[in-house]
Amino acid sequence: MNQQQSRRYIFVDYESLKRIKFRKLEKVCDKVFVFIDSNENYIPFSLVRQMQRMGNALKWVTVDHLNQSGASYHITFLMGKLHEKVNYDIEFAILSNDSTYDNLISFINSEGRSCVRVKRKEGKTGDESLMSDMRTEHISSSIHSDFQPQPFSVDHHFPDDLIEKTATDTISRLVRSGNRPAEISTLKNYILLHNQEQNIQSNLELIIRRMEDKKEIAIRGHEVLYNF
Repeated sequence: MNQQQSRRYIFVDYESLKRIKFRKLEKVCDKVFVFIDSNENYIPFSLVRQMQRMGNALKWVTVDHLNQSGASYHITFLMGKLHEKVNYDIEFAILSNDSTYDNLISFINSEGRSCVRVKRKEGKTGDESLMSDMRTEHISSSIHSDFQPQPFSVDHHFPDDLIEKTATDTISRLVRSGNRPAEISTLKNYILLHNQEQNIQSNLELIIRRMEDKKEIAIRGHEVLYNF
């Protein structure tokens, strides 16, 4: 990719990848993460040949018993981890028609990183590209014209019992998994990742404060300290 253009990471599951023209995809990104079932036994040679040109810029992520909901979980989790690690000038794009990604996408945008979901337009089938209307030098504006991130439905009367439950469930999950997000922003991403069915973005501070009130965590600047 031209150094004058924005850097871009693309996330896609293998089933979606088979429906696009990879030669167009490779022109508009720096790195592609492809999520594939570990039991997949057949990859078309024509696709393999095209993908080889990307070399180390293409990353295979193998997952046992991958299905659509599993792909959503693993893509969301990796994207959340990379969001905390890589420079904010790197754009994220998910190739999917699945709207369950939209809350996390909106959150990442609110954090200052360009993040979008690119969906196939109605009426396009087979190997027609998700990227067919995008010129390389104008991909950002083209992506945004295809998908406008949906705002959170902010509930200013979020029930106190749900704040309590979310805080308690988060603590239990952290204990079970052994995860310890080091910074507040990482902890917020973790909470969003595991509560995608609820519009909780505007209540993250309340949830974290409830965890503090329980003496399970302490906040020091941007750092999170754990008491378990």
